[in-house]
Amino acid sequence: MTAELIRGAPIAGALRREVSAAVEAADITPRLVNVVVGDAGASAAYLNAMDKAATKRGIESRRVELPGDVNQAALADAVVELGNDPEVHGLMIQLPLPKGLDAGAVTALVPAAKDVDGLTRDSLGAVLAGERRHTAPATAAAVVEMLCSDDRFSPAGRHVVIVGRSLVVGRPLAAMLGGYGQGGDATVTLCHSRTPDLASHTRRGEIIVMAVGVKHLLTPEMVTPGAIVVDVGTHAIEVDGRWTLTGDVHPDVAEVAGYLTPVPGGVGTVTTSILMRHVAAAALPGALPAAW
Repeated sequence: MTAELIRGAPIAGALRREVSAAVEAADITPRLVNVVVGDAGASAAYLNAMDKAATKRGIESRRVELPGDVNQAALADAVVELGNDPEVHGLMIQLPLPKGLDAGAVTALVPAAKDVDGLTRDSLGAVLAGERRHTAPATAAAVVEMLCSDDRFSPAGRHVVIVGRSLVVGRPLAAMLGGYGQGGDATVTLCHSRTPDLASHTRRGEIIVMAVGVKHLLTPEMVTPGAIVVDVGTHAIEVDGRWTLTGDVHPDVAEVAGYLTPVPGGVGTVTTSILMRHVAAAALPGALPAAW
């Protein structure tokens, strides 16, 4: 068996067209601001891709860059000022912050309506309560979007095993897939790096979502033949002198799984488009259908 790939490009393309149509019909320009403290480092490529995607959708994306030695009070003041600016519709804080800064306290200052990254307690609480806003964590929402893109992947009535318990993916995704209605109605098992005998859980999964951040952790013997495998992990590796990306799923899993999201070209591709939809929805209430 060789897994059929669940590619992100067609799903992301449909999202982009939806966002572009909504923005084109509006009389305001949605605006996204990313707060970057110190050197963007590993986030630079992600930010550049976000800026490019936004421009193509008619969304203005800019950065507020603060020095790496900024103190907590000055950072908080900058975030509060941006949060109060009516011209800013989406506000994101690039994490991790430099040592000595309280990321939780800073994130809490982002207004709920502008939390397009879905990391405030208000946004996470809404996910747990089953409130479908445009402020769910974008990566978790991307996984749901991919599973809902085809009836063959639908989580409804299936046993989903999620490996990874972060607030960015694992925990909110468990609430989303285990909730009611479209994208939900699954039975969810949430595992993590300290789960004993992880393979005994993953082998029971009809759908496996790997979001633990450990390269190639999921191996073929951990997967039941025909399972749907979603790989959220992203790791840079060197192959034949060139750098590329790989995920939390070992490449040989493709010989066992029925369906598999590729890395690159899978969840990450959809995540950027989800973010653009969140920004457009924040700027244009009611212009886009309700979704996670």
